[in-house]
Amino acid sequence: MKQSPWISLIFQALLVISLLSSGLSASTRSRGKKKVAKETKEMNICEMQGQEVAIFCYCNSNAIRNASEAKCLVLKSINLNDPTWNYFSSQIYLQELTFNVQTNSLEYIPTQLLRQLKNLQKIAFQYAKIDMLAEYAFSNLSTITEINLNSSSVSALKMHAFENMRNLSIINLNDNKIAEINRETFINLPSMKSLFLCRNNISTLHDRAFMHLTSLEELELSENQIKVITIDSFHGLRSLQRLDLRNNLIDMIGDRTFVEMSMLRELKLDSNRIVYISKKALDGLRNLRKLGLSDNKLTNLEPDFLAGAPGVYFLDLRDNRLKTITFDNIKPIATNLYNSSSHFFVTGNELICDCKLAWIWGLRNETKNTNLRDALEKLTCFLESNNASQKINNVDLERNEALDIAQNPKEYLAENFRGGNIGDAGAYLNDENEGDDGYEDSSSNSDFQPKVQVIEGKSMQVKNLFELKIEELPCPKPTREDLMASEQPSSRHENAPVGSSGSIWFSSASRPIHPELPVLVYSLVLLLSVLFT
Repeated sequence: MKQSPWISLIFQALLVISLLSSGLSASTRSRGKKKVAKETKEMNICEMQGQEVAIFCYCNSNAIRNASEAKCLVLKSINLNDPTWNYFSSQIYLQELTFNVQTNSLEYIPTQLLRQLKNLQKIAFQYAKIDMLAEYAFSNLSTITEINLNSSSVSALKMHAFENMRNLSIINLNDNKIAEINRETFINLPSMKSLFLCRNNISTLHDRAFMHLTSLEELELSENQIKVITIDSFHGLRSLQRLDLRNNLIDMIGDRTFVEMSMLRELKLDSNRIVYISKKALDGLRNLRKLGLSDNKLTNLEPDFLAGAPGVYFLDLRDNRLKTITFDNIKPIATNLYNSSSHFFVTGNELICDCKLAWIWGLRNETKNTNLRDALEKLTCFLESNNASQKINNVDLERNEALDIAQNPKEYLAENFRGGNIGDAGAYLNDENEGDDGYEDSSSNSDFQPKVQVIEGKSMQVKNLFELKIEELPCPKPTREDLMASEQPSSRHENAPVGSSGSIWFSSASRPIHPELPVLVYSLVLLLSVLFT
């Protein structure tokens, strides 16, 4: 059957139309792709602005893929799947990235973004609201060296939150709400040097919580709620050089607590509630140089409690409740205190003026540190007011009474004019108000210290230690500890090494005095009294 020429023409026309339509569709798709690519290319995270943007970034360069630093403000809540996170691909070579969060509008770590930035070294989040740091939040980010989560409301650290980051050296978690440090949070971090956990709510350090941080050199845990520390609290910290535990609730230091940290050079235990330090508490700290124990509740120290830390040359015992510090207490570090760089702080205690303090004369005479010598010159102690060998200075008592009257006139009147002539009382008050007694008011003089105080029910006179004569220092009934304390530092220590019992003397005024003589005399009298009774 012969085909009609018209049918052939129609078929050819349809074929041409189909081909043209196909080409037009392909061309449209191509232009669409180019348009999308162009739009994506124009979304530079460093140039985004306007009321609708969730993140505004200031970069050190706005050129595409040229910025190395970006500081971004998170202006409003942003979903994890928000396309804004994709715009960071415009600056894929960022090395430092900071998010300063406004109104706590960021509640998570954008882990996927961090994984895309292959050159990122430092990442910081401030003022976020990251209640829980999720598992693997920062894991396997091999280029990052520093993480800062300061003031980001973090209350919990999940296991593996920081894991397998071979170049990470610093983590800052200060000023958060973390309550405990669990095991398996910090894993496989071979370059970690500093971990900051200050001003949190930490009350529990789980045993071996830091066991994987074998290269850590600095650990700060100040201003938390830590009550108990043991040898297991610091297991694995064999490289640690500085440990800050100030302003916690620690009440005692047990045996070998810090023995894991043989490289430790600085230990800060100030402003706790420590009442007892075991004799072996510092065992193993051969490299320790600085020890802070100020503002605690220590009433006495174990003999040789520093035996495990013979390298200490900075010792701060200020503002405790110490009644005495014997030579035995500091004997392991005595020669260190002669150096010009040494520091020994002991003010703010309740030291009793007796022969147990006689060794301080030798330290004052021998130290090369003028600041230490000047501080010792101002050292005060308490002397019983009725002590036969030291009469109370009447001038001091009158001065103290005058100050007491000036500060508490009503109490004085009630006590001294009871039943008397009230006119006399009024005249007394008028005289005090109009005149000038010539004494400083304690409220305007922070250095003022009453000359007579009541210590443990006894009336005690405040004395400058070096205003007393060393040979007249009273000696309590000798005990085994007192006899051990007779090993004193020499005024010529290079010729009489510490430990040569009975051969050590001090120079006081113009003649040498043997500080243990009153103890021996007392012992002899006691022995004779026993023999003849």
